[in-house]
Amino acid sequence: MRVSATTPENVRFVAERMRDSDYREFSAVSHAATRTQLVSTLVEAYGHHPGGICAWHGAEPAAAGAMVMGRPNVATLMFFATDAMAEIALPLTRFIKNVLFPQYRGNGVHRIECISIEGHDAAHRWIEILGLKSEATFTRYGKHGETFHQFAWVKS
Repeated sequence: MRVSATTPENVRFVAERMRDSDYREFSAVSHAATRTQLVSTLVEAYGHHPGGICAWHGAEPAAAGAMVMGRPNVATLMFFATDAMAEIALPLTRFIKNVLFPQYRGNGVHRIECISIEGHDAAHRWIEILGLKSEATFTRYGKHGETFHQFAWVKS
């Protein structure tokens, strides 16, 4: 696995092939009405995002994500992936825990948060392995009333 910055091309590649569970999650909090519209939305938002990263499995992008600085010193983690995520999960986890998160913490981030749709159990397990703890449940958070869970790492 290697990691690079996101580009419109690699975000598009991953978004067009994202797992159904990721599509369900991202579409629930997007204005996009179709998968094609969601792909365009993700490319526009994260193709040139300064906190965007793409994880590769061989020659193909397998996951795209970003650390979004929506508030001072608070980062929101987001990721979506293809089925190849299973092949890169361990090295990507190491990268996030040992490189990405420490970089942001070193720059003053005191909170890293993430939301995930109810039922996306694999994502919830991964988020917790990254060191974020379940913090809250948001009922009727998605556009069709979907429930989401918030996870966070908070500096002690």
